Amino acid sequence: MFATNTAPLQQSKTNFYQDVAWSHDGSQLSFSLRKDGQPEIYVLRADGSDLKNITHNPATDMWASWSPGGRIAFMSDRNGNNDIYVMNADGSAVRRLTQGPGRNSYPSWSPDGKRMVFSSNRDGKWQLYVMNADGSNQTRLTKNEGNDLNPHFSPDNKRILFYSDRQGAGKDQIYVINADGSHEVRITSDGYNNIYPAWLPDGKRIGFGSNRDGTPGKLYVMNVDGSNLTPVDKVEGFFARWSSRNKVAFIKGRWPVSQIYLMNSDGSNQTQLTK
Repeated sequence: MFATNTAPLQQSKTNFYQDVAWSHDGSQLSFSLRKDGQPEIYVLRADGSDLKNITHNPATDMWASWSPGGRIAFMSDRNGNNDIYVMNADGSAVRRLTQGPGRNSYPSWSPDGKRMVFSSNRDGKWQLYVMNADGSNQTRLTKNEGNDLNPHFSPDNKRILFYSDRQGAGKDQIYVINADGSHEVRITSDGYNNIYPAWLPDGKRIGFGSNRDGTPGKLYVMNVDGSNLTPVDKVEGFFARWSSRNKVAFIKGRWPVSQIYLMNSDGSNQTQLTK
């Protein structure tokens, strides 16, 4: 369904898609794609057309996040360390925001475009930090003995969603904290791995992946307080992200080949976007 560059994707022995993200208007998707080498960041339209590699770098480029103004934050090790960068949506005007210490990853813009939340292991374990959009005022939010990963601001800009292995015998659980680091709440509390949480557009519900039914990854939705846990009907996948247009992008498949799918928010009308 791609408008361009289909042959290299079909010929590659490794086509592994990861970390899907929507533009704020829901018209475009970004993702990292590993094709027999290091991951690069690509963008394409929601109908599968106009595929573009926007990093063109031999380094690892991953974890893209869109600002309201259309800029993209991402993680790269192009200077020898995992750090956070920003660029225009066409890959131009790349700027490095963090320069160690430690590794920095999982950037996510605030809805107002003024700040980012990210994970860093600069103090040992992976913890959550926030900074201004220009990289200034980097401030630690969480302090614990576990690893806090993959944070996301809520649509109302007031809370941050993430998952952590800090409790539960190494099992990953989902948490929410206020944007200033106060009032932390553990949402899931079970013997399963619950990972890659994402806000639904209404800010009242959360989608995530879990192995609770015995499969490696199944999609679920719950209220932000953990109630009304519901499987997304017949959907096995990961990295699910809900758009402002109530479409869901997610990944199906296992290493070394995966694909991006789209569906309606209720799990219906599943369509393979990449081939």
